[in-house]
Amino acid sequence: MSSRIWKRGEITVFLSMLLAVLRFFFQAALESARYAMLRSQTQEALELAEYSVLSEYHREMLDIYGLFYLDLSYGGGAEDTEYLNRRITGFLDANLSEGETAGVDTWDYSRATDGKGTAYYEQAVAYMKQKTGASLLQKLKSYEEYAGQALGNEADYKEADVRESQNLEELKRRREEEEEQSTPDPVENVNSLKGSSLLNLVVKEPDKLSGKKADLSAVPSARYLLSGAGARGRNEAGAANDLFFLAYLLEHFPDAVEYLADGRESGAWLDYQLEYLIAGKDSDLANLEAVCGRLLAIREGMNYVYLLSDTAKVAECTALAAALVGVTMIPGLVEAVKQVLLLAWAFAESVLDVRLLLGGKRVAFYKSSASWRLSLTGALELGSLSGFDEQEDEGGLLYQDYLGILLALSGREGKAMRSLDAIEGVIREQAGGQWFYIDQCVDAFWMRTVCAGEQELTAERWIAYEW
Repeated sequence: MSSRIWKRGEITVFLSMLLAVLRFFFQAALESARYAMLRSQTQEALELAEYSVLSEYHREMLDIYGLFYLDLSYGGGAEDTEYLNRRITGFLDANLSEGETAGVDTWDYSRATDGKGTAYYEQAVAYMKQKTGASLLQKLKSYEEYAGQALGNEADYKEADVRESQNLEELKRRREEEEEQSTPDPVENVNSLKGSSLLNLVVKEPDKLSGKKADLSAVPSARYLLSGAGARGRNEAGAANDLFFLAYLLEHFPDAVEYLADGRESGAWLDYQLEYLIAGKDSDLANLEAVCGRLLAIREGMNYVYLLSDTAKVAECTALAAALVGVTMIPGLVEAVKQVLLLAWAFAESVLDVRLLLGGKRVAFYKSSASWRLSLTGALELGSLSGFDEQEDEGGLLYQDYLGILLALSGREGKAMRSLDAIEGVIREQAGGQWFYIDQCVDAFWMRTVCAGEQELTAERWIAYEW
């Protein structure tokens, strides 16, 4: 008969308490790990939702202008941030393994028009920084140097034109009173042409001119705009970035020569868009005429400065002035006639310069005896200029280069807002774009979401296109 052996077993109060603590610890650790996993899954779902939302960028804005923007109207005309929130909710729910989205909120939208176009300016600058070389930047910087010189010479020409014309009239009046003799007016033909239509003088084929007009009453630069969080501050406005923005404008907006000389077909909105950025008129004709007037003024100043430095041409004007005036006792009369001859000669050469530019030819910024075309007699007659249409200056500036000079003289805000006018106008003429508003286009915003499961989790994320 076997005997049983009884062993005594017991657990101490300390061990019981220790096991209870360890159980609580392991439960807390498991719950913390589970919460961390849920948070990680939520962040992953947020990232996927961000990519999904940003993939709905406006296609035409990217294709035509190289810009990434999300249209908050989604083509409907009226901004609908609730629809954006529902889209995000759908993307989150599709990627959450547990729970569901209890709520989504978005705010602080960075709009293209914020800061009077500064937000758009910054993205355009980023676009050009990715593709612009040092040689182009040096060329653009030269526009600013040309602009500074052109301004001074343009002012000098205008001042001299008014002063010398008044002086000559006064001296002619004195001669009639004192010597009872009239003085021929050698620049009468030139003065009459100054009062005529400039486009008739400088456009080779007027029938090719665009007759397009645009309604500017409700463009972004003229209407009340939706306000956002402001520019992102990644490419802040300044002299260096202004060069990149200038390069962007010259690359993405057409000018008159593309249609008049290069044969480009008429496009959406106004055709002469670079001219609109400079002049801001409501028709292609008005913008082109205004720009040609500016170009003429630049060339007048530069040509006048050159003439004053060319002793042979000054002597030619002096000789003609003396022959026209004849014998007189009125001091300064010959000199006055000489000066108006020089001014008229500079004007006539400038008309030809602008004509050549509109024909797609190069014109030297600084004239020399080799690049000067009109004789004094030809300048005073200023008849048909068609015989010069195929001439150009090797190494000179093209029409777009001169537009770059004018844009360099234009204010940053004006260029940004007028280019947004053009962008909106062009997009509206694309298929399905009639309700497009540029101030409803955003490239960044904040989002907050609440995910409800066994535990409620709140997360915030900045959603933005990277450029």
